[in-house]
Amino acid sequence: MAEDSIAQNELNALTRRVEGVEDRVEALQVQSGGNFAAVIEGQAALRREVRDGFAKVNARFDALEEKMDRNQAQIVELLSSLVGKNTD
Repeated sequence: MAEDSIAQNELNALTRRVEGVEDRVEALQVQSGGNFAAVIEGQAALRREVRDGFAKVNARFDALEEKMDRNQAQIVELLSSLVGKNTD
């Protein structure tokens, strides 16, 4: 279950990052004082940053899933090799 804690840590980190992005968006809105072009560009940059973060997390999940599949295949192979063998 170590993979689950790694995945949970990744999600927690991403959640904190999104919260930070939201704070930065709010600060941009206050800072711009009506300069909507700057706000829009700032928000677009922050959205790209969040999207990239999600892509990294998804890649980690894919890698974890592949590792779990390999481990499961190895377990099945080992158990299959033991079938019918004398344990004494």
